[in-house]
Amino acid sequence: MPKKLDPANAAKVMLKAGLKPLEPYKNSTYKWRCKCLVCGKIVKPPYKQIARGIGGCQTCRYSKSGKSNSNSEVGTVALMLENNLKPLEPYQNKDKPWKSICLICKKTVNPSFGNIKRGQAGCKWCTRKFLDPIEVVAVMKKQGYEPLTKYESDRVGWKSRCKKCQRISYPTYQKVSRQKNITGCTYCNIHYVDEKFAIKVMREAGFKPLVPYINARKPWKSKCLKCKNIVTPMYTNVCKGRGCNFCSPLGINLNIPSYLYLITNDQLNSHKVGIGNIRPIKRLSEDRLGRFKKQGWDTYKVWHFETGGEAWKVESAVFRVIRKDLGLPIHLSKEQMPKTEGQTETISADSITLLELEKIIKKVIKK
Repeated sequence: MPKKLDPANAAKVMLKAGLKPLEPYKNSTYKWRCKCLVCGKIVKPPYKQIARGIGGCQTCRYSKSGKSNSNSEVGTVALMLENNLKPLEPYQNKDKPWKSICLICKKTVNPSFGNIKRGQAGCKWCTRKFLDPIEVVAVMKKQGYEPLTKYESDRVGWKSRCKKCQRISYPTYQKVSRQKNITGCTYCNIHYVDEKFAIKVMREAGFKPLVPYINARKPWKSKCLKCKNIVTPMYTNVCKGRGCNFCSPLGINLNIPSYLYLITNDQLNSHKVGIGNIRPIKRLSEDRLGRFKKQGWDTYKVWHFETGGEAWKVESAVFRVIRKDLGLPIHLSKEQMPKTEGQTETISADSITLLELEKIIKKVIKK
């Protein structure tokens, strides 16, 4: 059976921790009403915590030894001044942000005294302020920027001219110095685009914007200057070389050898005309026509062309005959072709034969 604690010994432990009991000891877990001998506040710490060296007066943060970890205001101010910080308000405790003015950059900051005492920097603006000016300019130039003003801090926007696009931006040295490769400014990366410049790019690509520019990844309602159709390309896609959905097929390179195919599917009772690029392939699924073969389509005929542009022109002319002259509608839905798509190029096998489609294609090619 554990020995009962002597109340007198318990009181000595409390006094040693800087706490004067104001009522008799009851047990080790009881919240014992005491007076803090430093600040005079009334506190109620359990004896069990004080005996273990924790708890006590939250304001003064007394330890088991009874020595205060608080700091005199004179000493704290002196240490702050040594670290180029001038306090603007009275000291409260080591963990509370202490409003001060940085004696170097004159900015107002809020470091805690505890962090300053541990050797941490007090002013976030001056953490790397004293870098060699020649060194920081050299880094900026290496990363593609020509600084136009004097260096202030690694976290302050630095007015610079981009060597790539000659535009002026305000990158921080902190961000630029961490870049592993030369990526250009925000304009070069399409993170920020001037509307006048964006409109110029769109016009050069064959589009006339019909609504104000919003951002690079939002569909931009425009008129195709070639086919006069209303389209909604994203600015970022136009910058990558993509054109009008009506004037150029999606996913087809118009400059490399390509082919036009005529295929059929007995199970779906449908024919399909389409085009694809001729590329080195390792697997059937890497080829446009190969993907259809994998889904049960049989190849009836294939015609080869020197470029994708030629194949696309023939395909477009063939569908003008099929849809406009013959009035044959799209046969399959997207749900019927979930893995390959291409449903807009299908024709019902009941409405036209493969031989008739072949004749149409040959006639178009001959023209």
